[in-house]
Amino acid sequence: MSFISDFKSAGLSLFNQGYSPLPSTSSSTTAGTGVLDPNLDAEVGQKFQTADGRTVALVQNGATALAAGVLVQAPAEVTAFQKLSMTVPTAYPATAGTYQVLVTNGSTVLNINQFAGGYFEVASGTGIGQFLRIASHTAGTNAGTFVVTLEDAIITTLDATSKVSLLSNPYDGVVINPTTATASPVGVSLYPLAASTAASYNATSGALTTAGVAQYGFIVTHGFASCLVDSTVTNVGYPIGRSAATAGAVGVATLTTVAQIGVSAQTLTSANNGLITLFL
Repeated sequence: MSFISDFKSAGLSLFNQGYSPLPSTSSSTTAGTGVLDPNLDAEVGQKFQTADGRTVALVQNGATALAAGVLVQAPAEVTAFQKLSMTVPTAYPATAGTYQVLVTNGSTVLNINQFAGGYFEVASGTGIGQFLRIASHTAGTNAGTFVVTLEDAIITTLDATSKVSLLSNPYDGVVINPTTATASPVGVSLYPLAASTAASYNATSGALTTAGVAQYGFIVTHGFASCLVDSTVTNVGYPIGRSAATAGAVGVATLTTVAQIGVSAQTLTSANNGLITLFL
């Protein structure tokens, strides 16, 4: 029997699914799938070891249901919230040891807590290279300011030269890997996973208007996984990467166009599922 064997406990047993209101601080009457647990959002991205040697990660699914045994990627990159300017007023000085930063938004409205659980990166200027997890943030109107609250303290004091980026948690809102990548592969689905119902937000202010329902489950990130295959691979131990021809499938990796994510663990047959060893 496969089960999670880590010293840390997961919010779900290995083959269960869970759901919670989206965002986790809101309420929702929409029925979900599996176990209702409003705390699962805080565990998204945590990895666990199984008794048979695999590594699995807890993910929140995106808006499309996942079949079992398909390659999934992180949510698509959002460039509108990268390399933004910041200010350092008295209320939010962004000094070492503090937890909040005032950021100036671009022209795209930022929904409240859109990147909560994701990451705050100092991309250039003073403090470059700092990479901290986002606890929460306010909404950001067109060219307005918003406040980012971090889980850990700022290490190097920031100033007006600092440019900052908001980045998604790669396991929060996963999607089936498209034929043209929009983010990095993160793993292979362990079982079918229901689609999340997205929350809705005011298009001008970014305030929450209607709560959604988030769906959670596990994907395999390291070790054996059964995955859809788009081309026959006659050799065991061949480098395997995402498919550029079939969404959610894998094929032979190449040095220049398809990055390796694992190796074939058996002879793989096109349009079938086959065993691969993942290295994610």
